[in-house]
Amino acid sequence: MLEKNAWNRFVLEHGPRSGRFLQSWEWGECQQAMGETVRREVYEEQGKVAGVGQWIDRKVPLFGGYRFCPKGPIGPMRLTSDQMFLRVEPQTDEFLSHAKKSIDVNPAHTLITDLRQSEDELLAHMHEKTRYNIRVATRHELVIDLHHGSLDDVWPLFRETSQRGSFRLHIKQYYESMLQNLQGSSCSVFCAVAQTSGAPLAATIMVDFGDTRTYLHGASSNGHRNFMAPYLLHWELMRDAKSCGQRFYDWWGVAPQSAPPNHPWTGISRFKRGFGGEEVASPGTYDIVHQPFRYQLYSLSRAFARTIRHL
Repeated sequence: MLEKNAWNRFVLEHGPRSGRFLQSWEWGECQQAMGETVRREVYEEQGKVAGVGQWIDRKVPLFGGYRFCPKGPIGPMRLTSDQMFLRVEPQTDEFLSHAKKSIDVNPAHTLITDLRQSEDELLAHMHEKTRYNIRVATRHELVIDLHHGSLDDVWPLFRETSQRGSFRLHIKQYYESMLQNLQGSSCSVFCAVAQTSGAPLAATIMVDFGDTRTYLHGASSNGHRNFMAPYLLHWELMRDAKSCGQRFYDWWGVAPQSAPPNHPWTGISRFKRGFGGEEVASPGTYDIVHQPFRYQLYSLSRAFARTIRHL
């Protein structure tokens, strides 16, 4: 087994462009602090590390369980298990010849902005409306706190945003655990806030790992929307990441270019694409089935539950 620094070096060198932080040692430790069972596996060829996988055990009432490797495995891996199935999110089509496509757990399509450009170049590659909205927000003299935002102060914003249908909200303790357990390490999570007169207008939860800053979760107020706070907040986060030597800003999920206009991510994707960047795609989430009959029953039960939720 690799020790922490060697593990992270391998992940940073060989991991996917988007989502490597999910395979970081620290992310696994954070998941364990939340009560998850985390297993790390190393695959060697000719005495050298060729692949790694950080797996999370999931229990499913009545069906046993499965193991999930978010944004992994990285490199080759022996995929054997006594679990019902293995859920994987590899960079390429390897492992997928006999796998079944599942609903994506983490984004398969994203946008990555190259921070190695100058600030003038970054602005030039933005949509003109995005540049305009940044200027509007600047005139409102918003106060931007990039690294020390309080989750307690901005939690109402996350509830408001969830109610508008932008994303499914985890319980507050989930975000608290990330912010508490992933600080001051090579994988670091923090909350950034834009506010006016002490009232928060926009907030983001970000993760820094290696050369990439990733936009994990965002929220904005129903009020003062004409202040364009989210635009300035992300611009300042990009400038800050650039000043810290990071090379990429991952927007963590956009709708595919071929998506229909009613795709649930249409609005947020338009916002993200306004900042410019490269579209990056991966195969998505797949299940490697070891117990076909039980897996079929599990799949039917999940499909039924989703139907009931949408009635």
